[in-house]
Amino acid sequence: MNPFKIVIYFGHFVLLLNTILYFKSYRKNSVAFKIICFYLLFSLTIQLWTSYLSYYKTPNLFLSHYYFVGQFLLLSFFYKNIFEIEIKKKLVKLCLIVIPVLVLLIYIIKPNEYYQFNLIEVIITSLPIIFYSFLHFFENLNFSKKFIYINSGIFIYLISSTFLFSVGNFVNDSGSAKNIKRYVWFLNIILYLIYQILIFIEWYKNFRKPFSLQKSIEK
Repeated sequence: MNPFKIVIYFGHFVLLLNTILYFKSYRKNSVAFKIICFYLLFSLTIQLWTSYLSYYKTPNLFLSHYYFVGQFLLLSFFYKNIFEIEIKKKLVKLCLIVIPVLVLLIYIIKPNEYYQFNLIEVIITSLPIIFYSFLHFFENLNFSKKFIYINSGIFIYLISSTFLFSVGNFVNDSGSAKNIKRYVWFLNIILYLIYQILIFIEWYKNFRKPFSLQKSIEK
């Protein structure tokens, strides 16, 4: 098995593990935590569906639209719940209206884009989340440190993957450029794995203890 597939499968495993662990701690935690649970479940579903279609050599690029829009919606609701300052909450509410409308307009104007990878969609759904993450770093200086690992993972992964998708989109499929494109996607998979590891660290550092305490009480 080549390294490319090993990293992909290991990333799937960590995502599955995170989904199980977060849902095990679901009851005793905040709305923001519950949103992350569903975000992980959503991501796992898209990943498995993509792999299934890829295995049977069926086109799966259309799933990227559901992934980027779904990620935008779930992470927007996540930040809306963890922001302490009202003006930031209002900013998220505004983006929750404007961004889906923009995405919808893209596919109304160019319906054929539904079956292709759409860089504009990636940018307009990722940049607001990157901005929320940046704002949350400053808010963490004065408020709770919870979700700091998740926020760091979101910032690192989205800002890097948006750049990599942009580079990959403009590289053609001929000669050495094809290898460059392959390395770009491989780097993105590694970054996603690091993102999932940071999500695991968040659970381990901040949410594992309440769950362990509950288990010890039951015993």
